[in-house]
Formats: sequence, structure tokens, C-alpha cells
Amino acid sequence: MRSAALTITLLSSLAAAAPTASTLTTREAPSPPPRIVSVSYSGSGCPSSAPGVDQTGDINGIALRMNAFEARTTTIADSSVNCQAHLSIAGSAAGWQVGVKDVSVKGHLVLDPGASLDYYVQSFWSEDADKTSTIKGTLANNGAAQLNQDITAHSTIPDGQVVYSPCTGAKGNVGLLNVNFRVALQAAGTQYGYFGKDPDTTASESWTYVWRRC
Repeated sequence: MRSAALTITLLSSLAAAAPTASTLTTREAPSPPPRIVSVSYSGSGCPSSAPGVDQTGDINGIALRMNAFEARTTTIADSSVNCQAHLSIAGSAAGWQVGVKDVSVKGHLVLDPGASLDYYVQSFWSEDADKTSTIKGTLANNGAAQLNQDITAHSTIPDGQVVYSPCTGAKGNVGLLNVNFRVALQAAGTQYGYFGKDPDTTASESWTYVWRRC
């Protein structure tokens, strides 16, 4: 496996944070915790007809392993891929709101010198779709040799900029959370770029939540 210098820049209209180990947000939360009633998928990296996604975790922290998620610079269409998860959440006590707080993305990355990968994680609630949180990260190869390695990047949304669900009522319905993960490879000329899987790694994303009373 060849490696090269990897420059990681995390940019966001909401947050900028260096990659670090994923951590749970420990704060007040409804008890017992709400449940994820259903999950569906859409997008070129997980089409609804055959999403190929393995879900682990629950409302305390969910992870999605996207087995068919691959982006490459062979064509313009293949260079940008997305997977959007739609989570119906219910069973909360009244008087609570929840929002996405920490996001991690993983996968196998190949970049020729000068090539880069932009990734985006966008979250919003269908009940108030005008309020959206968008995290953008850039992974760039500024070295002289091809980069070929597994990568992990982590970002945290500042407390004041978390997009929260509607306030839960007596029925305990939290809402429909939509989380869209998209990557876009940037390469000039014949530079090669790839993001997805290798024999021991599959593209994946995970996120944790923060709760507040309302």
C-alpha cells in the first residue's frame, strides 16, 4: 500500500473540527429513550430498490455501513455519490427535542497527487425542512505519491447551531430525520480518485444526538 501526505480540512457553515475519535454526547435525555421506528434510504449510493445498507446502533448512536457506496473519477457521473437515510423516530416523553451533534465518516480513499475529496453531511427534519445543518469536509493529497489508505474524519456541530426536531407532544412522536451523506471527487486531467471500499473496509457514517427540554 502506498501512502502520501494527507491534508484534512473540515469546513462548515456550522462547524470546523479536527478529526478525532467518535464520542457520545452525555446530557439529559428522555427515559426510557425513544426508538427508531423505521429507516428507509435513497440516493445513487443506496438506491431505494436495493440500498445495500447495514444498520447498527439505536437512538443513542447509529451507524450505517453502505456496501454499494463507491465514487471514482472515471466519469463525471461516478465522481459524486450520495446516500440519504430517512429515520422515523417515536416513543419519547413529552417536552423534548433532539438533533444531530457528532458525525463521523469512514472509507477507503485513493487519491493521485493534487486530487481531493469533498464530503458533505446534511441533516434536517421533514417537519421543518427549511432548517438544515450542513457539514463539509475536504481530504486532499498534497504529497508527491499516490495516497491509498483507509480514512476516518469526525466533526462536531456547535451547541448553538444544532438543528432540533419539533417539541414532542403527548403522543411521543419525535419526527422524520433525514441525513444525507455525499462525496465529490475533485481531479484535474487524468488524476485518479476513488472513495468506497477495499477488502477490509466499507464506506460508512455514524452520528450521535443531543437532547434538550422544550
